[in-house]
Amino acid sequence: MSKNNYPKSKTVKAICEKLDTLSFGFPRSWLKNDYGLIKRIFDEESGQTFIKMKAGFQTAKEYAEANNISEDEASKNLENAANKALIFRKWNDHEKKDYRLYAPYPFVAGLLEFQVQHSENMMWLLHVSLYMLTSKFGKRMSQTMPFYRTLPRHPEEVEGGIVAPYDNIKEIMDRHTRFSVAPCICRIMYRLKPNNTCNHPIETCIETDEYADFFNETGIGRPITKEEAWKIIMDGEKDGRVVNVTNSKDGENICSCCACGCGMLYLKTHYRGPGGNYWSNYYANWHEDKCVHCGQCYEACGFKYLKHNKKTNRIEIDRNNCLGCGICASKCKTGALKLIKKKDSELYEPPQTYDDAIEVWTKNTKKN
Repeated sequence: MSKNNYPKSKTVKAICEKLDTLSFGFPRSWLKNDYGLIKRIFDEESGQTFIKMKAGFQTAKEYAEANNISEDEASKNLENAANKALIFRKWNDHEKKDYRLYAPYPFVAGLLEFQVQHSENMMWLLHVSLYMLTSKFGKRMSQTMPFYRTLPRHPEEVEGGIVAPYDNIKEIMDRHTRFSVAPCICRIMYRLKPNNTCNHPIETCIETDEYADFFNETGIGRPITKEEAWKIIMDGEKDGRVVNVTNSKDGENICSCCACGCGMLYLKTHYRGPGGNYWSNYYANWHEDKCVHCGQCYEACGFKYLKHNKKTNRIEIDRNNCLGCGICASKCKTGALKLIKKKDSELYEPPQTYDDAIEVWTKNTKKN
């Protein structure tokens, strides 16, 4: 966007303040990169539309009545902002398609992922990267339920072979009927680093149902079949990518994350807090009597939560940080590595939908 189309300074400030009320919020950057990244994606008109929206979903008629404008003008403004992926849009009913619903969405997950089309704009990417380093965003996320949770690919890798339906990636996939895949904004940003070592595929972010519709309509992503989505998930097992889903039972967003190029996992590692307890309901467990000491399990763990103690010749597992992803178990041919379900007092049951999760984050995140 050219400087001539930048929104007014007071509009940028108001957008940032509104974003800070949603989900994990949008804490200030001491370098003011928050202002820099916002003014590069909004123009004045779409900025005003965003500011004037109430939290949650609304129709064009409701937006018009709240802002004392005609429904036609409201519809035009909302559609313009939605087509630029600056607000979220869905049908009231996918089959009937009677009317549209619109909502201002958080910075993460929302604006950041929606604006992946700006990935060719180096200045935009630079502002996003610097923002994450110069704000308290990571610290905020560490204090409450994390955005993602990690799931094992195969229930049989869990001792007993039984997992809750919301921890079963196959069952989550089967709940959805429409799919989209988009580029991973994290890996795109990581490739700006001079010493980047991440060579994993870029196009791995899977959206489902109404989110797939939005990504496909706006060109953020492209339509794929359920079978293609499943292939992305399963291919990740070969090169150490873990399955992360939106922290909801419905798991509307499914990502194939890696240790070398995932912003969320970077924040988990560098900002320790109570939120880290809710990443997974499982952890890896080693059975010494079945181990042949081939080394494949700890070599497969890109996070180094499994290590080989050469002095004792034992596998040591960092249970407090283990993601319970099952990558190590998938490499073990003797059954020496299995996942164990946490004890009942440590188990975590997520909210039903992503919108429910947004309410949890909005309520529980300490905005300081």
